[in-house]
Amino acid sequence: MKALVIRPQDLSKYGCEFIGSFMLVFFAAGAVMVGAVTGGLGAIGPGLISGLVITIVIYCFGHVSGAHVNPALSLAAVYLGKLEKRLAPGYIVAQLAGSAAAGFVLLRTVGRHGDMGANLPNTALGVTPGEAFVIELILSFILMWVICGAAYHEKNTNIPFAGVAIGATVGVEVMLMGPYAGAAMNPARAFGPYLALGDFTHFWIYVVGPVAGMLAGAAIYRFTHQSPDGCAVP
Repeated sequence: MKALVIRPQDLSKYGCEFIGSFMLVFFAAGAVMVGAVTGGLGAIGPGLISGLVITIVIYCFGHVSGAHVNPALSLAAVYLGKLEKRLAPGYIVAQLAGSAAAGFVLLRTVGRHGDMGANLPNTALGVTPGEAFVIELILSFILMWVICGAAYHEKNTNIPFAGVAIGATVGVEVMLMGPYAGAAMNPARAFGPYLALGDFTHFWIYVVGPVAGMLAGAAIYRFTHQSPDGCAVP
C-alpha cells in the first residue's frame, strides 16, 4: 500500500483552506447571529457579508489553494482536473475544521443566538426539507456554473475578475434564498454552526444538495464548453 506523502506546499494549501473557511463561517454565520441580537442587518446584510468575504478569501488565498473553502467545490474540482485527487481529503478536513472552529468561537463570543447562524429551511413559512433541498441543488448548480465560466475556462480573458463574479453570485443567492431555505451551497458553511447548535436534523440538505448540484454543474459545463477538437475544457 502506497504511503500518503504530505509535501510542505500541501500544508500551505490546507492552512489557507482552514483560515478561509473560518473567515467564511465567522462572518456569514456571525452576520445572522448579530442580526438576530440587534435586529439591524435584515435579509440583505448576511448576503452582502457572505459575498464580500468570499471575494476577499478568493483574492487572498486563491493563488495558493484555489480558495475553495467548500468540500463540494473541492470534489467538483477533482472531477474537472483542477485539484489533485490526493489533496481532496486534506482540503475537506481543513475546511470542516475551520468551520467548526468558527462555530465554537461564535458560540463563546456572541452566544446562542439566531440558531447559531445555521442554514435552515424556514418551516415557519411552510418550507419543507424537500423544497429546501431542491433550492439548494439549484443554487449550488448555478454557483458552480459561475465558478467554471469565470475562473476555470481557459479562454476567459476576465479571470482576474472571477472573484467579483463568484462573490456576487454567493451574495445574491444568500440575499434571496437565505431567509427562505438556508442557501449554504457549501457543507463547510453549514457544518460549524450545526455542530455548535448541537442539532443536525436538517444538515443533510446542505451536504447532499451542494455536492449533487456542484457535480452536476461541473458535468454539464464540460458538456457545453467543448473545445473545437472535442476535448472538454478544461
